[in-house]
Amino acid sequence: MDQGRARSRRVTAARPSWRIVAGVGACAFVAWAAIEWTRLKRTPALSDESARKGITARYTQAGPYRMFSRHAACEGGHAKRLPVVLVHGLVISSRYMEPLALALRSDFDVYAPDLPGFGESKLRGGALSVPELADALRLWLGARGIERAMFIGNSFGCQILADFAARYPESVDRLVLQGPTVDRDARSLFTQVCRDWRNGRLEQARSSAPIGRIDYAKAGVVRALATMRELMRDRIERKLSRIVAPTLVVAGSRDPVAPLAWASEVAARVPNGALLAIDGGTHTLNYVYPHSFALAIRAFLLQGGASR
Repeated sequence: MDQGRARSRRVTAARPSWRIVAGVGACAFVAWAAIEWTRLKRTPALSDESARKGITARYTQAGPYRMFSRHAACEGGHAKRLPVVLVHGLVISSRYMEPLALALRSDFDVYAPDLPGFGESKLRGGALSVPELADALRLWLGARGIERAMFIGNSFGCQILADFAARYPESVDRLVLQGPTVDRDARSLFTQVCRDWRNGRLEQARSSAPIGRIDYAKAGVVRALATMRELMRDRIERKLSRIVAPTLVVAGSRDPVAPLAWASEVAARVPNGALLAIDGGTHTLNYVYPHSFALAIRAFLLQGGASR
């Protein structure tokens, strides 16, 4: 009896030590996460490697917003062609658009802005709605002296461009919507998160996740969550019929976020729309398969008008 009580006391006395270990471990993890988060937020706007490849950067005062953008100057000397503007997706910035910009610069001047609140374009207060982000893009174009351009959007960027093209048709020569969100038959944040996770598994060989971590740190958790809410509220399918510009909807055959059936519906809803499927492609073609993507849309972009 006494021996049993002694063993019980020893077990009871050991329990607090495990709680202490667990508490110390949790504190250490939180401290590490805070340090890592701060490090990511301090990541330079433009890496040395990007600068060596020919990407330049610039801040522009666009109305109330000080917006950052990347530029890949045309190598082919086709100064009379309209520029191409790349619009990034949810929370992530123009940083992941660099591979596509470099792939397109043999034929075009390519610009990629960070919309307010993302990347290097700081924003005070809460997240902007989709129409407000489209208006910010309009202000940036005006501040840069770009009257008319060709536009390429990825994922959430397609929602912004659909709103922009519907309300500012004079600014849009032609439009490429790659992996447009949100599939109207999967309008659930949980479903979208699951689909995004599946896509991440497919893109492991060349993942944009490291860039995503940088951009989520720069945007902040609150703005990221608020923008996800705006993504789910916006209904791109209600705006597509008002797009007058020639529009190419590009879908990867393995894209779980914007499946081929949904992309086909998007193309059908645009009066002058067409669908292009890229065999084996996933959701982030601009980063994972930039050269294949650029080659696939090159003929469409070359049909664009001339700059003034």
